[in-house]
Formats: sequence, C-alpha cells, structure tokens
Amino acid sequence: MSEQEKTKVVRRLDVLDGLRGFAIVLVFLNHIDSRYIADAVPKYIRPIIQFFFTSGNLGVTFFFILSGFLMGYLYAIPQPSAFIERRYARIFPPFLVMATCMWFFRLFPQTPLIVRIALILSVAFLARLIWVYIIERFHKGSILIKLFILLQCIVAVWYGFFIMRRPPIWFDSLPIFLKEGSIFASNATLTLALGNYIPLLDGVYWSLAPEMIFYILYPFLFSGTVLSLKKRSGLFVLLFCTLLFPFLFGLSLLFKHTQGMSMLFIEYFIYFCGGIGIATIVQRGKKNEPSAISHILTNPITFLAVLFLSYFCLGKVSGIYTTILRLFLVFPFGYIVYSLIEQDTSLSKFFRKKVLLFLGAISYSMYIGHTAIVDGMHLLFKPTNAQTNVAFLIITAVIFFLVAVAIHYIIETPYFQFKPDKKPKTIITQNMKLIYGILAIFIMFVFFSVYTSQFNFFSIQKKYTHVIPSTIAISDKPYTFSFISQENNMGVILVHLTSTIGKITNKRILVDPTKHQKFVIRMKEEGTNDWYASQDTSPAEIGNSASYPFGFPLISNSKDKTYVVEMLIKDIDYSSTILFNKDTYTLYTVHQIPKQTLLKNPLMLISHIGNKLQTALANPEAQLVMMCILPFFILLFVL
Repeated sequence: MSEQEKTKVVRRLDVLDGLRGFAIVLVFLNHIDSRYIADAVPKYIRPIIQFFFTSGNLGVTFFFILSGFLMGYLYAIPQPSAFIERRYARIFPPFLVMATCMWFFRLFPQTPLIVRIALILSVAFLARLIWVYIIERFHKGSILIKLFILLQCIVAVWYGFFIMRRPPIWFDSLPIFLKEGSIFASNATLTLALGNYIPLLDGVYWSLAPEMIFYILYPFLFSGTVLSLKKRSGLFVLLFCTLLFPFLFGLSLLFKHTQGMSMLFIEYFIYFCGGIGIATIVQRGKKNEPSAISHILTNPITFLAVLFLSYFCLGKVSGIYTTILRLFLVFPFGYIVYSLIEQDTSLSKFFRKKVLLFLGAISYSMYIGHTAIVDGMHLLFKPTNAQTNVAFLIITAVIFFLVAVAIHYIIETPYFQFKPDKKPKTIITQNMKLIYGILAIFIMFVFFSVYTSQFNFFSIQKKYTHVIPSTIAISDKPYTFSFISQENNMGVILVHLTSTIGKITNKRILVDPTKHQKFVIRMKEEGTNDWYASQDTSPAEIGNSASYPFGFPLISNSKDKTYVVEMLIKDIDYSSTILFNKDTYTLYTVHQIPKQTLLKNPLMLISHIGNKLQTALANPEAQLVMMCILPFFILLFVL
C-alpha cells in the first residue's frame, strides 16, 4: 500500500475517533445529576436536556458497533492467541488501575477528591513502570496475559460454581478480607456475569464484560463465520442476517433468567455483528459518492434527531419490546457509522473536529475513570440550584478531562508498543462445525437448566399466583406479602423486579453521597420474630430481573408453612425505585432434592429427568426461545 493510500485509510478511520468522542460525552453526562438544570428551563426544552443527560446507553451502542467494525476491518483473519493477547493488553492495564482504585474507594468512601486523583495517578504510574521496565523489557507480556487468563478461570470457578451455590447470607458472613477480595477479583477479571451476589465497583463495568466476551469469541467464532459467508450467495447471506435477529432475541430471553448473565444484554451483540458487517462491505473497496438523500440523512441535525427519536422510543417501551427495539437500532446507527467511513458529508466533517478526535483518542480512559471523579466531586460540594448544578458540571468535566488525559498518556500509550509472540496466521474455518457444536451444546445446557430450574439439576421450582394484587412500587415503607410453601427443603425464592430510573417525585431531596439507596428483601416464618435472612442490592444492579433470587439457609420442613416476605428501599433518594411485577406467576420457590435419594433410585432419577424435560418443553417462553434459536443453528451447520 502506498503512502497516499495509507493516508486515505487513516483519514477514513480518524472520523470514528470523533464519533467515539461524542459517545463518551453522552456517557459522562449520563452520570451527572441534572435535575436543577432541567427544572430551570421551560417545559418544552426539558426533554432535550433529559436526552443529553440520560443517553449514555446510546453512546455505548456506538462503542459496540465501532468495536465490531475495527475487529472486522483490521483483523479479518486473526491468529487467536496473538489476537486475544493484544485485546487483553489494550483493555486490562488501564482497567486494572481503575478497578484497584474503585475498590479502595469502596472500602473508604469518604476519600477526598484530591486524594482520589493522587491515588489514581500513582497507581497508573506504578503500573506503567511495571509494564515498561519489567514486563516489556524482559518480553514477558504474553506470559503475563496467559497467567491473567488462568486467573480469570480460577475466579470464575470460585464465583460461579462455589459462591453462587450458597445463599447470600453465607457470602455476607465471610471474613472481610475474603468477601472484599472476592468482590475485587470478580470485578478486576470481569467475571461478574457468573452471578449476582457481587456488586459492580463501577456501573460501567456491565459493558466491558460483553466486550471482553466478544474479543474472546471473535477469532474462534465470528471471523470464521464471516469467511464462510463470503463463499455463499447473497441470498444465503440475507437469510443468515435475517435469522440472526430472532436468534439474539431468543438468547436475550434465555439469559435474562440465568443468574447474573442478564447483565450481558445479549441483544447488544447485534451491534458487534453490525460493525463486522460494515467492515466486510467497506473492505470491498467500492466507495460511492454521497447522493442528495445521503446528504439529508447524514448531517448533524438529522444525526441528533435520530438519537433523540431512539431515546424517546426506548423510553416508551418496556420488557421484550425494549429488546426488539435495541436489535433494530443497529440499522440507523450502523448506517451512521458506514456513512462516516464511506462518504464525505457534513456529519463526517463535524466528527473530524480536533476536539472530538482528541476526546475519542482518550475515550477509554474517560470511560473507566469518570465515576471516581464524579463521586469525589459530590463529596466536595452538592448542587442546590441551577447555577450550582452548571458549576458542578463544568468543574467536574474539567477535572475529569485532565485526569483522563493523564491516565491515557501514563498507562494506555505503552499498549501501542506491545507486540505479542509472532505466530503464523491460522485460518480456522475447517473447525467451525466443532465450534458451532460446542456453542449449541452450551446453549442447550443453559436452556434446560433455566426452564427446569434456574439453579441446579437437583432442584425443583414451584409456582405461585395471586401473591400480590397488582404491580407494586417499592418505597422506604416496608411492603409485605405471604405465601404457603408447597414443598420441603426450600432455599431460594424468585420474584420479577424492575429497576426504574428517573425522577419519581417532586420533592427536593438533598442526597448524602456517602449513602446509596439499597433494595432490601427479607423473609421469616409467620408468627415468629426472627428473619431467616436479609439481602440488600443496589437498584441499578437489578435492572429488569425476571427472576431475582433471594437465597437463605435451607429450610428442611418448609412444606405447608406460611412465610412472610418484606421489601423496602433503604436510604431512598427518589432517583429510582424498584417495581415488584405481578406476572402470571408472581413468585417461584426453589426446593432442593436430596442427591443420594435420586442416585440410589434409578427409576426415581429417570422420572425426575423426564419431569424436568417436560417442564421445559411445556413452558410457553421456552417454546418461543426454541423457535427463535433453532432455525439459526440449522443454518449455521449448513454453512
């Protein structure tokens, strides 16, 4: 490639940094409380203010599309080991710096802003010294990354297969060093999706977990599938892309019932796929001149209108309709990315502005670092009116920007000198059938686990109706309901909870930044004073949890006894609340079946397996999931 051609390619990709810069601004504003600013403007302007301050998820959407595009464009045929090493070297050094600091701030929430900044920069500088003068000098980067992946596996086993098999009260009663060490390890290794006991040190970590999974799967699954599709007809590719939508919709329904995996938001993987599709189109080299319609569709005003319309529609739908809408947003958002790369329009000129390009270059440091600064600013002063709200925004933005620039140059830049062990490129299409088979077995395992029992093979679930009269908004006033257990050996109850975010009262509330509201649930036997167990969770971590689990020590003689459940919001700040949803089955209880009893009685074991299969296949949602995922799997094996 000539120098002129290289310059053209770099210029085409530079504009994506501008888009990334705009996206990170949306994410940052999403974490600023703008209630006083919104109250001070006329009512007809408030929706616009709310749009800019609550559209962080739209920014994340662009991040995912750009990740998919860059992987598809730059690594069409990756060598798996070297590819994963490069991605880990890109993500984890800055991330581990901030995860360490956020863990410290969790242990010491009153840490002043100046100390927070000093700690962040000190840890970042120490990490740079270790990386540059020890790891890189002795060429041990690849070995270190392999050891880190091994550590991820160990933490995953500890969290997913040991901690999550015990009730929350057991985890809460662990020695402080073991409990907090587990919290740090699960966050630092991004294995959070294996359960829901461990809190996020920073709310943005939910988006890093699916991105890490995408990078792990890309060289084994995504790239090989794209290579295979290039050999097929256009009609086959169209059918493949069409069936991908119901496939991801079905997986989204499935994983929302799977412990903490609901935080992965499987439907967001359509954006990774969309980005790869754009890369495939761009690589054909046919650059089209923008038409008159294209100029209308790709200008800054239309761009903002598309974002606002997406924001408005997402705010008007809920449940599965939100998932469906997110899937179809890949079309307008994908077209925006494609037009920026392929066409020279007013929108592409806007995103080539130096400010946006620079913000895009440091966007990762901004993404992982803004929460610590915003929380530190809340310790310094709290907005009480529109003027102080604007001042808070400006001061926080300046400090946050300076810290992000420092993090970028201290710890991010060494990545660009990292070179994995050189290995020959390997095309893995000949192994794709095996990879598809492994994927199918894993999904079928999750499918039957979820729709027979969401916990383990040796358990059963019982359904309850008419537990509550209607959907209940939980507040600081305790809400109680009761139920009669249908079986012995009860250890978990499941309820459908939804976290609603946004201003839910006109009261003027001064929020204490040292306290964060918690959803509290506890249970006791009717007529007794002692609670079996109590569990508290941040509302933001609940999201839309169709089966929120509350575990407690196993009650062996629970059958036909009445139990009282109490829910409330502790330290409420009215910025969000929890809805206890009245579904067809409002409550599920999980009961353990003695393993030895089943294993010693083969006929009982066969009957148990048959009942579980019948339970799964008779479930209407399970049937819908099967209809969504099965056609795509058939097409994969044809591919």
